[in-house]
Amino acid sequence: MKTLGIETSCDETAVAVLESDGRIRINLISSQVAAHAPYLGVVPELAARHHLEALPRLLAEADRQVGLGDVELLSVTRGPGLIGSLLVGTCFASAYAWARKLPLAGVDHLEGHLVSPFLRLDGTPAREVPDAVLTLVISGGHSSYFLLDGGVARPLNRTRDDAAGEVFDKVAAALGLGYPGGPIVDRLADLGDPSAFSFTPPRIKDPAGALDFSFSGLKTMVIRAAQGLAALPLGDPRHPPEAVLDLLASFQRTIVDWLIAPLDELVARHRPKVIAASGGVAGNREVRARLTSWGSERGIEVLLPPVALTTDNAAMIARAGQLRAERSELDDPRALVAYPRAPWKTTGGPGGKPAFPRL
Repeated sequence: MKTLGIETSCDETAVAVLESDGRIRINLISSQVAAHAPYLGVVPELAARHHLEALPRLLAEADRQVGLGDVELLSVTRGPGLIGSLLVGTCFASAYAWARKLPLAGVDHLEGHLVSPFLRLDGTPAREVPDAVLTLVISGGHSSYFLLDGGVARPLNRTRDDAAGEVFDKVAAALGLGYPGGPIVDRLADLGDPSAFSFTPPRIKDPAGALDFSFSGLKTMVIRAAQGLAALPLGDPRHPPEAVLDLLASFQRTIVDWLIAPLDELVARHRPKVIAASGGVAGNREVRARLTSWGSERGIEVLLPPVALTTDNAAMIARAGQLRAERSELDDPRALVAYPRAPWKTTGGPGGKPAFPRL
């Protein structure tokens, strides 16, 4: 079904229209970076207010460009995320679907990220999701490997504390480089020596979580190293001195090393046909280069979404909603509930449903 997608889980207001085969007709995003940059992070109340202003405007623009009169399905992010932001999207989508008598699919935000590597921006249909796909979801809120097998998403590890994207933001803020930190570090790390600093990997004593991530200690080590540099505070954040560039290059290299470290063991255990990555940090150039190189060396296909689809977007939400509709997993627009948090295990989600259902 031709699908309208709406995404308002955090600080990006997004609207997209997809054809029934997953071809993206339009993918609009209203960024709130400028609004939150003075605070070096997302302010929840401010984010919700911006969604209220931007969502009707984006829908009007989508209607002007591609027309919404023949939309057959509405898909919206219902969680996890900021509750105020989620309520803007879910309440709007519920009213819109009820008024137009459209079927409604409430989608978990991670479902969207998991299907994003199979979307394209060149007007071609979405690729079918094969069995046995090992996907790394890396963003400001998530750092986990998932196995998509038989249409079911199963988490294989998690982060014990900060997510990778969150650490990029916090380190950049501590060094006075600005917000959001990921793109800034990505740009500046190219100018430094990644071997200049070394950082001790975390020790996770729990055998069951031996492959889990932990980035909080790295964040602390990098901030302490930065405080010990005579170059701080920075005179010009746009052109840091060599010592700071070396620190950022070493920091980024360490994060990528740790993200890729579980791959060999996970591949040996699960024998995936495809390796994929998604989420905002999947737009990082070193992450993309290292994953591609890893796959080439081992003869395994690595699938990466277009950079424009790594951040929060409505195209991935629309596609996840289409796959739900194929399974008749639809929601009553008069009873759609948003949820700010969801367990990372595969059971015990809202209403007793799996947190990561069939894709």
